[in-house]
Amino acid sequence: MYIPLSILEVSLRNSINATFEKFYGAGWLLNEAQFLHQKELEKLFHAKEKLKNRHEAITKDKLVAELTFGFWTGLFKTLYDKQMRFQTLKQIFPYLPPKTQMRIDRKILFHKLNHIREFRNRIFHYENILKPQYDTIEADLNYIDCELSTFAKRLNNA
Repeated sequence: MYIPLSILEVSLRNSINATFEKFYGAGWLLNEAQFLHQKELEKLFHAKEKLKNRHEAITKDKLVAELTFGFWTGLFKTLYDKQMRFQTLKQIFPYLPPKTQMRIDRKILFHKLNHIREFRNRIFHYENILKPQYDTIEADLNYIDCELSTFAKRLNNA
């Protein structure tokens, strides 16, 4: 999952940045665009601080790369409804299906991207992604018969 998640993360941030540069100018990040809300401004501040601490120049390219996936997916929240209108989404995602074929809006994209962000964080931080599902299955087996749970564990070498 590392490869497709990494490709999505880099592609999404680059596409958002390129689109926002068209609408808000090349310095929208460096100049902390007025439409950014507190949480994203804090993430921007932390990204700049990390670059400073590494004695790196704060350029738009380095800033785009340093910002977290959470920053980029956060731009799809309701707070950014005015910035993420369909025409903007169509530029970020040029191959979105037409509205007549499938309704995909900022809200739908936020839920999809936020779900991916949570999944990505679990994988990139080496959390067990299957344990919650396994625990649910085990609990359900216990509700039926505790010996089924023991049997499943033994067969599964757990």
